[in-house]
Amino acid sequence: MKEKFRHAKTKVGEKSFNKIVKAGKILFAKSGYHSTSINDIIAKANVAVGTYYIYFNSKLALYHYLLDEYQEKIREAAREATQGLTTRREIEREGLKAFIMYAMKEPLAYKVIWESLFVNQDLFIDYYSRFSKSYIENLKKFKTEVREDIDLETVSFILMGIANFVGLQILFKDNPHEKDVDFVVNESMKLLDRGLFK
Repeated sequence: MKEKFRHAKTKVGEKSFNKIVKAGKILFAKSGYHSTSINDIIAKANVAVGTYYIYFNSKLALYHYLLDEYQEKIREAAREATQGLTTRREIEREGLKAFIMYAMKEPLAYKVIWESLFVNQDLFIDYYSRFSKSYIENLKKFKTEVREDIDLETVSFILMGIANFVGLQILFKDNPHEKDVDFVVNESMKLLDRGLFK
């Protein structure tokens, strides 16, 4: 069951809400979930205790919110990058690139997402299971391109694995540029061309 959070209903409230979210991102990424208290978040966000509880029932509720936000922003980046594309290969390539470019812009996302395994295993499973289901539904639309002799659920986790670890390959570099991203994306597509696509 998801912990509850409530969106702000006014401009002033939205400002406080965003300050809490920003503080949570920074502190969870820096110190980890278990070493960060609600008081730390309140102090960093410079809001009152009561203000925090207007929007979030608990510390876990804020963590839930951050995971959902990262997932939505990753999907949004992929949607924008693949808009108008008609082949699954094009969509796969541009979606992979969009994910890595997002990870370069928001490197804190990795730590928050992966730490969820140790915060609450159900959160971690839910995060990747939702991505998997979405992947499967999209792959089904391209039966003429995608091999029929491989399980789509397994494919979805393979593709997420490629994105995660190729993303790390870029983040481990000093001052990576878009050309570095294009290189690793093209190398990844060589494997998909010989393994996933007909």
